[in-house]
Amino acid sequence: MNIGASTALYQHPHDARRRLMELGISVEALIKAVLAGHVARLNCTDNDPPFIPGTEAWRMVVRTLRDELVPLGWRKDDPSNYSLVINDSSEINIVVASADDLTCRSPGMPKTKSLKGLFTEAAVLKNSLEGDLFPDTVEYDLRRAANILNYKTYMLLINIDDEQCRAELSLPSEFDDQMVTGWAERIYIPIPSADGGVPQNIDDTPDIDVPVKRKAA
Repeated sequence: MNIGASTALYQHPHDARRRLMELGISVEALIKAVLAGHVARLNCTDNDPPFIPGTEAWRMVVRTLRDELVPLGWRKDDPSNYSLVINDSSEINIVVASADDLTCRSPGMPKTKSLKGLFTEAAVLKNSLEGDLFPDTVEYDLRRAANILNYKTYMLLINIDDEQCRAELSLPSEFDDQMVTGWAERIYIPIPSADGGVPQNIDDTPDIDVPVKRKAA
């Protein structure tokens, strides 16, 4: 699925915060969620299975995002294990996805790391069409999944390793070979660096103290 839409980029922290405010999304909640995922990864040891650090990071981002947003009037849902946090007032869904090294970098477009299923493709379809009418060529299962996703679905793209974490809130617009490859909108999240410093070009991040020491194996 290739929609070919141009991308609105909110790269500077001031622009990102303004756009998130327009969407009714707490930047502090996003930052806390991503940093919690980073800590979860660092708390893994060499005795964990190799896939666990990435899984733990993703799980903790999802959980913390829900912990932060649900008390603010959001709700959660997991249709077919597609874990969403939903704002009915703003008519927005957010789903968390791991992405490649182009996260929060330009030029270039980030891609989701792992193969994505029917609901991700349905989210791209829903984002790209107006209203609830779909072309006759859309497969029944895809159309049904898109109808379950009542609102536009943003992806909180995370790129987390032992040394750093980056994230952007982006609106998927292209889907190819079971991966999201294009974005209508990209909002860089101003994440403090793991050592407590501030990344380059980030000058207004909140004061959040997060431990990042790895546990011994």
